[in-house]
Amino acid sequence: MLRSDRFSALFFLALAIFICQQSMGIGVGTLRRPGPGLLSFGAGAAIGLLSLAFLIQTFLSKKAIARPVQDKGTGGKVKTISICISLFIFTIAVNWLGFILSTLFFTLFLFRTVESEPWWRSVIKAVLVTVGNYLLFVVWLGLRLPKGFLPW
Repeated sequence: MLRSDRFSALFFLALAIFICQQSMGIGVGTLRRPGPGLLSFGAGAAIGLLSLAFLIQTFLSKKAIARPVQDKGTGGKVKTISICISLFIFTIAVNWLGFILSTLFFTLFLFRTVESEPWWRSVIKAVLVTVGNYLLFVVWLGLRLPKGFLPW
């Protein structure tokens, strides 16, 4: 497994370098005046850092990492289909319910059904994700997100 993990890490490292190089070609800008390539540059840099860390980990580990046995049932397919359907519903609901409520319900659904978290933990995580997204997009970046039918 270590050999295939190294090839995967090298592939994603090369992909990250390509993404960053192409992003710089279209203009990254600055944080105050972002260019069109800033988001893709950040994503490429994150992919590069993660793949570099994984590549280093494959060289430092002494033996192959044991992979968990995948369930041969239909549980994975049902979860994948439910995630796809919930993403579709989220894109429709965000205009009607607004960003805050639709994000809260969407993340609550994911934590409760896909991850099988207890209710209290699902609610706490969903609220934290929603508040974090609101702070990032509305407060920090100054974007206007759909408010929905509620007056807030």
